Amino acid sequence: MTTTKSATPSGHVLRVAVIAGSRRPNRRARAVAEWVCAAAPEGAELSLLDLDEVALPTLAEPNSPAFGGYTLPHTRAWAELIDGFDAYVLVSPEYNHSTSAALKNALDHLYREWNDKAVAFVGYGVDGGVRAVEHLRGITAELGLAGVGAAVALNVFDDFDEEGHLAPRERQEGMRTRMFDSLLRWASALRPLRPAAEDRPTGQRPILHRQAGAGSADDAVRELLDSLQTGLDAGDADLYDRMFAQDVLWGSPHGRVLTGYAPLNAIHRSMMDTPVVATSRYEVVQTSAASSDLVLVHIRRLHLADAPPGGADFSEMALYVLVRRDGQWWLAAGQNTPIRDKP
Repeated sequence: MTTTKSATPSGHVLRVAVIAGSRRPNRRARAVAEWVCAAAPEGAELSLLDLDEVALPTLAEPNSPAFGGYTLPHTRAWAELIDGFDAYVLVSPEYNHSTSAALKNALDHLYREWNDKAVAFVGYGVDGGVRAVEHLRGITAELGLAGVGAAVALNVFDDFDEEGHLAPRERQEGMRTRMFDSLLRWASALRPLRPAAEDRPTGQRPILHRQAGAGSADDAVRELLDSLQTGLDAGDADLYDRMFAQDVLWGSPHGRVLTGYAPLNAIHRSMMDTPVVATSRYEVVQTSAASSDLVLVHIRRLHLADAPPGGADFSEMALYVLVRRDGQWWLAAGQNTPIRDKP
């Protein structure tokens, strides 16, 4: 992401993301986006977001983005990035009378983060990308974005040279100026509709996950998963409980509550000796890093074979709380819930 800035004398700056909306090899989106960013208007901070660098996978969130609650790390990162802007300029090629799949996918990933903001359009193609822009107007309106009328339409025959390099006609610079003038007016008008996070109504729940530090959280979760799986496979309770804190809180799937490592380890030793747990596979369902030192993780244990005589023939879902203390991650609490059928 590259940023150019032009502030007003008062210092009030509107943050504008210029999104290069194509990932195709030999694309022109990046060059066009750089041209857009080359004329930062007064009062605006322009940031170039290249979808080829963002590299969003195809939308695969389990819930509609309109309901929030994003579960995938790349969606959360994209949401955090997009949420920080006041307005957007979408740079789009025209493919088959519409916009690119990459840009549509990037828009579809989010909902609230787009709401009550302004958007402008720069199209390019054989006919200036005008049909792509028309489709984008309908899409962005549904996302709660206010599309400004002034737009730039770059023609591949008239605004690019024989080698395909961008060479806009002089009139296009005037259209770029008109577009920014409209965009910043609308962005300023809409800004009061979006209260700062600390001023949001109490009924609006915060997003606790923080992308910063999420990499360390993923490492901690993998370490926990490894100790649980290898400990169970080896029948070694000490290995199974390796990350359990001394004062761990534990809720069993049958309603019993335990406090402390010693009684819990004793139960796990008995289970491993019997054994009472069938062959199982552990898998991470979802992770949320509430802070750099606190992680919540759902882990599923799937029963894979018939239990030994007297064993427990069931799968379970567990919610674990991991806390980092003096550089080491520890399991602070866990709650297991039986699931009778494999999901």
